Amino acid sequence: MTQEELNRIIEQDTYLKERENPSPHDTTLFLREVSHHCPLCGKELIYKGQKKKNKLYQIAHIYPNRPTIAQYEALNGVERLGDNSESFENKIALCFDCHSTQDYHTSLSDYNRLLSIKKKLLEQSAISNAIRSLDLENDISIIVLQLSNLSDVELSELNYDPVYLTNKFENNELLIKRRIEGYVHSYFPFVRDRLKEIDGKNGFNQQVLASQIRNCYLKMRDKCTNKSVIFSQMTDWLNNKTLSISKDACEVVIAFFVQSCEVFDEITK
Repeated sequence: MTQEELNRIIEQDTYLKERENPSPHDTTLFLREVSHHCPLCGKELIYKGQKKKNKLYQIAHIYPNRPTIAQYEALNGVERLGDNSESFENKIALCFDCHSTQDYHTSLSDYNRLLSIKKKLLEQSAISNAIRSLDLENDISIIVLQLSNLSDVELSELNYDPVYLTNKFENNELLIKRRIEGYVHSYFPFVRDRLKEIDGKNGFNQQVLASQIRNCYLKMRDKCTNKSVIFSQMTDWLNNKTLSISKDACEVVIAFFVQSCEVFDEITK
């Protein structure tokens, strides 16, 4: 292929647009999306000096807006995100070194790696947006606080054997299954009994809470099928709603609702 032939292809490809510099708002979103670290190498993208922050990043195209001959041939027929090359979905924040490599030496494997990272980030963002405005019974904070202060002595006779979890996980989901089983084994009776204690007091309704947890799960399930991601995002949601008393205690509460059937569905074979 000659450069002249490639130029004609680029002119006819409606996906490829002239480069647009991201707005300050979009730049903030790009940095927040990757937690201010390069998603390829882990370097910090902002250096916080004593007097000012130094920019250590560039906003990179995932699929190049003006591919070279080598890039066009290597990436022929690949999946492309967004409506065009300047869409938010086709850009990502990278450190200078990774951006340089991505810009001028893009291989198919490099492209697919960055594409996969961006798709996961977009998925997480969609989940977060779907549940941000969901309500939650206020007094669940009481249980989160009690869990965070629980002693070994109080837990010594509260062990519980999970009986339904096996049917909710595939064979390749062992890590998240064991994690939740551990929480259920140690804490299920405590959470169950505390919910009974506060049910009907100060306007708290356990059935309403269960419905809210279920609704949160269903909204996430529409955006994602990865149980580890769903469990983590539900934990973050509960942690935010309870003003970050204890993220570990929030994991225990979500595990309780996995056992009591509000979170995750039984697998039918």
